[in-house]
Amino acid sequence: MDTSQKIGKASPSYLAILSVGVVLERYTNYLWYEQPVIWGQPTNVLAMYFFFGIAATLWLAVPWRRARFTGLQLFLVAMIVAWIVHWALYRYHGDAMNYTAALYVPIMLMILLKPLSLSQAKVAVLTFAWATSVVLVLTRVLEMLGLLVIRSQLEGIIKFDEERYFLPLNEIMGIDGRWPGPFGHNGDTAMMGALLVVIAFAFWSRSSWVFLAVGALALLLTNGRASLGAAAAGVVLLLMFSRSRRLAFAPRGTRIFVGSVVLIGGALFMFAQPAGLTGRDRIWPAFIELWLQSPLLGVGGRGIATGNEIAQAYGHAHSLYIDELTRWGLAGFITQFAAIGIGIFITARATGLGYPGPLAVAVTYLITGITEPRNSWIAPSATGFLLILMVVAAAAFSSERVSAASTRQETGSRDEPDLTNTIGADARPGDPKSGSLG
Repeated sequence: MDTSQKIGKASPSYLAILSVGVVLERYTNYLWYEQPVIWGQPTNVLAMYFFFGIAATLWLAVPWRRARFTGLQLFLVAMIVAWIVHWALYRYHGDAMNYTAALYVPIMLMILLKPLSLSQAKVAVLTFAWATSVVLVLTRVLEMLGLLVIRSQLEGIIKFDEERYFLPLNEIMGIDGRWPGPFGHNGDTAMMGALLVVIAFAFWSRSSWVFLAVGALALLLTNGRASLGAAAAGVVLLLMFSRSRRLAFAPRGTRIFVGSVVLIGGALFMFAQPAGLTGRDRIWPAFIELWLQSPLLGVGGRGIATGNEIAQAYGHAHSLYIDELTRWGLAGFITQFAAIGIGIFITARATGLGYPGPLAVAVTYLITGITEPRNSWIAPSATGFLLILMVVAAAAFSSERVSAASTRQETGSRDEPDLTNTIGADARPGDPKSGSLG
């Protein structure tokens, strides 16, 4: 390993700082929603700029390394292009955005110009999980102590939730209906719980027990069905493609076959459930109808606010995909999901090399998006940033694995016995000698 690589791996991870920033940006927005503090800016905007400043300082300390154009760079460029298209659509429709939108492209460029090693990417992921866990637990403790009021919900919604959802702990813990949590809505809080559970297995460490406990509690208090299904799908994907020695009793081919059957069966079961239980059988057609008014460029936020009665009542399509299509049309939808598709390809490639963790987390997020809008794609967000982290981790793993294979090939004639060695102190996730499912 050359000196620059050693310095790069020893340098603090700027993405770990941003991992804290994107979570606390959401939390401060929940605590002090749009309350101006300085220069007319609310706390969440100031918090994001604060953490970005620290991350940028650490980024400057990371040495430059010559790198060829890879799939990660293509993904980041595609995300920047998607951002530019969304910015143009925001301006075209006259929609508002806050100043954190100005940080999106700089963050992409930071990663593009100085990508992280696998170990640094993993630290950033675990930092994200810890920040999310602390926020979830702190919120519930403050609510129980009476220092923080649970976000109010309409009586009709509370009654609806209590009649139709399994909420065994909510009455005991003094929660009416499903817990909104610190992310503003029970669907968003449930999603964060699902992501914690999958991260716990995909990036196994001693901290995973904490992530599992907090994630499971969040899912139990919110009972988000899409999030529960997404968490199950993420874990199944890990079991299907993991090369962990703990799963050696079941051949990989068998696990892939059984897992595929389970995923297909689970998907059919979920889709067979009537969306009318939560009104989506009316919401989705109403938003599709609105999209048809402007298929290419969408109607924007203003178009939804002045659209049909259902669109005005709900404000969003209750689906990441339908909402994106309605707001920003085919222009926004195609550019954004083409970029995400590149990212999924990168995580799938890492899965083929024995590292399914990033794909499992990314798929978990995308499944939760079926029933809720998770991103506006114009500003850094917790879930969007986690998706990017998964692509960074997958790309780093693939790069290190290819580099290691190239090195072994070059030295194979002189050290051939090492080519079949699967036991050593430098175990990596996905290797047969590693105990991690990721």
